[in-house]
Amino acid sequence: MMNNRNAYIEIIILILASFSPLLSQPIKAALVLILLIINYKYFLKFRKNKIIILGIFIAIFTLSLTLDLRNVSSLSQIHILNLYFPMCILLGYVISEKYTLNRFCYLLDKIIIVLAVFSLIGVFIYTFIPNIVTYLPSYNNYHTTHRTAYIFNVLTNGPNGILKRNAGIAWEPGAFQFIANLGLYAYLKTNKKISLFKIGIYSLAVITTKSTAGILIFLAITFKLFIEDKKARVLILSSVLIFGGLILEELIYQYRYKLFGSFAFEIRLQPLLNAFNEGRNHFFGMGNSGFDIYYRNVTTPPWDSFGQIFIRYGYPLFIFINFRLLRLIKNQKVLFIIIVITLSSQNIWFFPLLTPFYFSFTENKIGELDFKNPNCQIKLDKKSHLC
Repeated sequence: MMNNRNAYIEIIILILASFSPLLSQPIKAALVLILLIINYKYFLKFRKNKIIILGIFIAIFTLSLTLDLRNVSSLSQIHILNLYFPMCILLGYVISEKYTLNRFCYLLDKIIIVLAVFSLIGVFIYTFIPNIVTYLPSYNNYHTTHRTAYIFNVLTNGPNGILKRNAGIAWEPGAFQFIANLGLYAYLKTNKKISLFKIGIYSLAVITTKSTAGILIFLAITFKLFIEDKKARVLILSSVLIFGGLILEELIYQYRYKLFGSFAFEIRLQPLLNAFNEGRNHFFGMGNSGFDIYYRNVTTPPWDSFGQIFIRYGYPLFIFINFRLLRLIKNQKVLFIIIVITLSSQNIWFFPLLTPFYFSFTENKIGELDFKNPNCQIKLDKKSHLC
């Protein structure tokens, strides 16, 4: 029971250190460091293929740091991200060693479904009793001020305005959709018999974000579910019949105002194109300090992960991370879609919740604790258990 509780706490910390706007960056860095120290023994379990992967990451970061020294006049000017990014990759390696993919997904589902319910409480409040929002504590996120109930955040537009999009515990809806879609993926992966109620909770959580990336991912998951599960088809078809008008209206809005050719699309695309255009001249990237110097007079650095990776670390890290993601296509196509579409819209490539997926998770071993029942161990045939 203690091991299971500690595992839940650890996953919660991963989620909060990745997505919560209520935690300062120093606190997030401290949490990452604490998890690394607590799990130090997993650095001693060397598996050749994973050590090579980790070694390549560290080599790229070390080379970038060395080259980045040219951009500063003193060591004090070296950007702290030169340390934080490698820490997050190291933590990803540790988590991938500590958990099997099934157990990691099982824990994610148990936690994220609660976060999804909390987020829908927030949706209910700002939709039907918005006056309550003004009494919630406020918090600052960069140059903006919003409201929080700690278990969910409400984005505000001015003193009394409310941006009616579900941000959950994250700083914005586009980030929370990743959590909700990942939770839905984790639930479907670890449960043969599915609950339409739980799928409904995840679905509402994603749809109420009104995130273009989130809806595209959700459609991919829904399509796979429609093909594979007869019971789910009833829910999907019923939803289309009942909410067909609202669904069509939302799809038209996304197409007109957020997809190709729209203003929202252009303001995200242009910084990405600028980053790749400038990055071509820096094979090993600008470095993190170099990035800050270059963009000091540029108002729009790339919003997405791929542009950020390319401009900061150049071709080596850009190619290597894409190579690590492409391997997911073989057995985890839905997970690949979730990660790649989100990375294309959010700068989260280094988040501790995501970095474990760059590595191959450890596989079930004899005597390992079963991912659903911590008091059971896997037997030789890996199908029965010793409890």
